[in-house]
Amino acid sequence: MQKYFSSLPALLAWSSALAQAPEPAVESNPIGTIIFAALFVGFCVVFAWMVWRNKGKDQQDKNR
Repeated sequence: MQKYFSSLPALLAWSSALAQAPEPAVESNPIGTIIFAALFVGFCVVFAWMVWRNKGKDQQDKNR
């Protein structure tokens, strides 16, 4: 096991020497970003509404 740990720094140096430069990031489509944001906010609002709607039902069940 110690043999493997001692070779770890050499492996990291070798692999970083062979690494390629990252390609520039691709810009996302603004329409897709707007659709994603609308769906995400919509799901969050619906989830909060359902939790708020069912909050009173939980309290009534505990009182029984």
